Amino acid sequence: MAISSRIAFVRKSGIREIFDLAQEIPNTISLGIGEPNFKTPKFIDEAAKKAIDEGFDKYTLNIGIPELRQQISSKLKRENNIEADPKTEIIVTAGATQAIFLLMYCLLEQGDEVLLPTPAFTAYEYSARLAGGKPVQCPLNESEDYEIDFDLLGKRCSKKAKLLILNSPCNPTGVTYREKEIKKLVEFVSERGLYLISDEIYEKYVYDDAKHFSPASSKEFKNRIVTVNGFSKTFGMTGWRLGYAVANEEIISALTRFNMYNSVCANSIAQKAGVAALEGSMGFFIPILKQYNKARNSMCKYLDELSLSYAAPSGAFYIFPDISSISKDSLHYCKGLLAEEHVATVPGSSFGTVGEGHIRLSYSVDENLLIIALEKMKKFNERFRK
Repeated sequence: MAISSRIAFVRKSGIREIFDLAQEIPNTISLGIGEPNFKTPKFIDEAAKKAIDEGFDKYTLNIGIPELRQQISSKLKRENNIEADPKTEIIVTAGATQAIFLLMYCLLEQGDEVLLPTPAFTAYEYSARLAGGKPVQCPLNESEDYEIDFDLLGKRCSKKAKLLILNSPCNPTGVTYREKEIKKLVEFVSERGLYLISDEIYEKYVYDDAKHFSPASSKEFKNRIVTVNGFSKTFGMTGWRLGYAVANEEIISALTRFNMYNSVCANSIAQKAGVAALEGSMGFFIPILKQYNKARNSMCKYLDELSLSYAAPSGAFYIFPDISSISKDSLHYCKGLLAEEHVATVPGSSFGTVGEGHIRLSYSVDENLLIIALEKMKKFNERFRK
């Protein structure tokens, strides 16, 4: 067989499967793809244009341009209470997903285990498996608002465990973990000699009284924590592919050496745009967050009317309703909804075994389209039940 065994087990994610099918159906309303529905702010675009005009189109350092790492360091101190040396403790990557991929390869030995509180973003499992690791799912319960189950983590944390991944606010559930809970998790990984990867890509999307808390702000445990973030969600820069990882010098050095033979460096123009993004005002985001909060409330109202249970989302831009009363096969349900009503959603099975019987809905869409899509889903559910 020509294809290596490392890639043979990798299948297309349910997210991409529905997304690709939706491209073939005209006038589809997508509640599926995890992408902000606003354009990159103009001041960031202008910085990119200036970089092009000035000929900033060559390779950069594998670790990223110094001025961007300095801006990231300042942002981390100002907003996250994280101290990070821009010279040795920050690497710029081609998106947050690449940062996670690099981390798996640099931290895992063959057979090392990665604890995954699920439902969880698909890339965590497959990045771990591609790097020779073994993902260990630790299912959380919707009825308990997906609170971290420390008893289960303790039972599933074997001597082979090396990493634990936390995503807060969470994709796909929208849960934002409290400071007290995160600090307890930091103590858990420290006592067991694990590393904690904290994916904070949705940090700005928090609602009501929820507050984002960064594990690496617990300075006494800093060496065991890796922070991953990026520009995609906050600045509407998904296609720019710009992210970063923050860790101790040993880990960042390893990531940089690997990146030398992986992507070489993040896009040079995007890096200059990233500098402008972090230097600029976040005033543009205030009305966006209000819009998302309004859309979240509308979606919750509709789901209540449809008698579908869910954990109330306090962050990100997703809701993860239980559709098991309608279908036990979430992929079959999503394909049917797309084919019959031209509404794209994501099967919960994409996010771990506990996700089956759920679907992920994104409210990152125009509110009028959101209402139309939910009305279509209501009609579909009635037919599907019959």
